[in-house]
Amino acid sequence: MPNRILKPIDKPLDVRLELPGSKSFSNRALVCAALSGSACTIENLSPADDTALMLNVLANLGLKVQRPNPLSKDVTVAPQPGLPPSPYRIEIFTGPAGTVTRFACALLTVMPGQFLLDGNERMRERPMGELIAALRQLGASITEKGKPGCVPLEIEGASLRGGRCTLRGDVSSQFLSALLMVGPTRGGGIEIEIEGELVSKPYVDITIEVMRAFGFEVERDGYARFHAVESRGGAPRDRGRGAHATSYNCPPDGTAASYFWGAAAVAGGKCVIDGLTRESVQGDVKFAELLQQMGCELLEFPNGLGVGADPRVRPLRAIDADLSSLPDCAQTLAVVCAFAEGTSRLTGLGTLRVKETDRIAALQIELKKLGVVTRAGDDWLEVDGKGPLAYASRSTPVEISTYDDHRMAMSFAIAGLRAPLEIENPECVSKSFPTFWDYWSRIQGT
Repeated sequence: MPNRILKPIDKPLDVRLELPGSKSFSNRALVCAALSGSACTIENLSPADDTALMLNVLANLGLKVQRPNPLSKDVTVAPQPGLPPSPYRIEIFTGPAGTVTRFACALLTVMPGQFLLDGNERMRERPMGELIAALRQLGASITEKGKPGCVPLEIEGASLRGGRCTLRGDVSSQFLSALLMVGPTRGGGIEIEIEGELVSKPYVDITIEVMRAFGFEVERDGYARFHAVESRGGAPRDRGRGAHATSYNCPPDGTAASYFWGAAAVAGGKCVIDGLTRESVQGDVKFAELLQQMGCELLEFPNGLGVGADPRVRPLRAIDADLSSLPDCAQTLAVVCAFAEGTSRLTGLGTLRVKETDRIAALQIELKKLGVVTRAGDDWLEVDGKGPLAYASRSTPVEISTYDDHRMAMSFAIAGLRAPLEIENPECVSKSFPTFWDYWSRIQGT
C-alpha cells in the first residue's frame, strides 16, 4: 500500500463519532467465553487483527466460532461437547499480538492437548518470563524452545493446578490478567501476590469487570493481592439488570478515542465519542482529562465524552503527566505536546521500550523530522513544544516511519492536521483499528 498523504486542514473540527468495540474488552470476553462452558455471543467485537488472532486461537482449540455474516460485528463462541482433544501437537500462532500471546499462554495450560505457541520475529523478543515463571509455580509444564522467557513455547495442556504464585508488577499487567482469567477453572482457584508496583492498573480493572460479567469471581486487596476464586462461570450477566443474558456487548475503544480527541486539541473545534464517559473502567478515557489540563474544554454528555479547543485563542499548555495507567496513549500525547507551548514531561513509560517497537526511541526519531526537540530516559520523555502555528508555513511533506507499529501511524496522523505528512505503511493500523483511515477521512473532510 502506498504512503498515506495527509494535508493540513483549514477549519476546526465538529464531529461526533461511534467507534468500534474495544480490543481490550473483546479479547478478554473471548477468553472468558471460552472458559465459561456456555454458548455466548460477543456483540460489537473489535475488528482488530489482534482480535481475529484471538478468534483463531479459540478455533484451533476446538471451540465453535460463528458470525451471522462475514461483516457482522457479533461473534458466537460455543463449546463442542464430546469433541476429543487432538492426538497431535496443535500449533498456535499469534503473530505480533502481545495480548493474545500472553492470554493464550495461560489459556493453553488449562485446555487439554499438547501445544506449540509461537509468534512473529518481534514477538519472539518480547518478554514473557515473569508469566512463564508464575505458571510454573502453579504446576504448568512449559518448555522454552528459543530465547529464554519468550515464545516459541511447548505447553502441556491441562497441567496448571490451583495454588499460590508471586508475580512482578512492573513488566506487564497482561501477565496478571492472563492468570486471573484461568484461575477460576482450577481447584481452589489461584492466589496471586504482586511484587512491587503494578503497571497499567486499569487493564486489570477491565479484566475483572469482564470476568464478573461471565460469573467468575475475583477477590482482591487493592492491587497487591488477588484471588481468582474457583467458580464455574457461565452465560454473561446483563450489566444493567444483573440477570443472565446470552450476549456480551463490548464498549467503544477508549484508546482509539484518544486520536480523535487529540485531533480536536491540535486542529481546534470539538470531537465527541459516543458510548464513553469519565466513569468508564477504561483508563484511556482519562486522556480527555489530560487535554483539559492542557487548556481544552471537557465536553460531557449522558452517553458521550469529548473535548473542545481553540488553539489560536487559547494555545495548548505543556503538561507533566504520569502515563503508567494509560501507556497506549503516550504516543498520542507526545504528538499533541509538540503543538503546545513549553516543555512537556511524560513519565511512567517503561513498558513502551518493549512494545511493537521501542516506542520512546521511535517518537524521538519521528518528532525530530518535524523539528521538535526531545530528551528521554528509560521511562520518560520530554517534548519541547513549538506552539499551534509553528508548522503552518511548511510546504514539503515529511515522511513518517511507523516501524510496523499501529499506534505510531495513528498518533502522527494528528500532526498531519497542521503539517503536510506522508505516513509510511499506513495499513499497519489494522492491528487494532482497521477502519481508522475511513474515520480519519471524516476528520480531514475527504
